Amino acid sequence: MTPQGLFIATVTVCLLNGLASPMVGVLWYLHPVWLPEMLHPTREVVFYGASLMVSTGTLLLSAVPAALVERFGGLSQRGANAAWLGAAILLVLAGLR
Repeated sequence: MTPQGLFIATVTVCLLNGLASPMVGVLWYLHPVWLPEMLHPTREVVFYGASLMVSTGTLLLSAVPAALVERFGGLSQRGANAAWLGAAILLVLAGLR
């Protein structure tokens, strides 16, 4: 698989985690803290915001092992992207547990 394909797969896994993670419920409960006052807290807005934050957090957290592998492991970009996808899948599996 090409590096671009691995990146698209990683983003897809992170987006699916934003829909199915139990952290969405936690962020839903905390919406008065992170939701701007100019937006009305409807169910759709709160769910979209919580899902987007979980997806972005998964993408950022799974990038840390990939960066370490690329820096210290001496792997190519393809190997780092594969490590990024693997870390994202591990985060999703840990969240579904």
